[in-house]
Amino acid sequence: AVVSTQSTGIFVILEIVVIVLAVVKKNDFEDAFVETGTELFTEYKTEANDATPDLDEVKVVGVNVAQFTFECCGVDTGSSWWGNRNGAAVFAPGCCSNFDSQTFENSIQAGLTQEKMLITQCPDDGEVFQVGCQEQANALANAFSTVIIIVVAVLIAFEILCLVAACVSKKRDLVA
Repeated sequence: AVVSTQSTGIFVILEIVVIVLAVVKKNDFEDAFVETGTELFTEYKTEANDATPDLDEVKVVGVNVAQFTFECCGVDTGSSWWGNRNGAAVFAPGCCSNFDSQTFENSIQAGLTQEKMLITQCPDDGEVFQVGCQEQANALANAFSTVIIIVVAVLIAFEILCLVAACVSKKRDLVA
């Protein structure tokens, strides 16, 4: 019982350390996430503006599915981040509220083109997401980190309560 109580105490301390690290290192995680995402989106944008785009299909699908999933467009300024072509605003298909990843994947298997990678309007009256993905990712990170911290704090409180109950029970057993 002493070993169990000690190991539970060590476990509680480790959980507290994890919470502290999560709070302290949260900005480092966000920065790395934004940097990696920005590099990928910039690579996509560069290739999409090339006369003969040459980008791995996984990256092309990834950028579009990420935008659709997180309901965002571009890195930081919504659809305007993608720029213009021939005087018309363009954006990645994943910026559309009615993006169909399977149809998109099938279309790019025949070959990448500028017109497939950057479009001027969403099909079938779809709406263009106006918030940038960096802003959306930060909002999600803030929401999830708060939830995780609360869940772990409740778990720690429960473990401490169980630890105290075990100590009181053991003390009673020794007295009796």
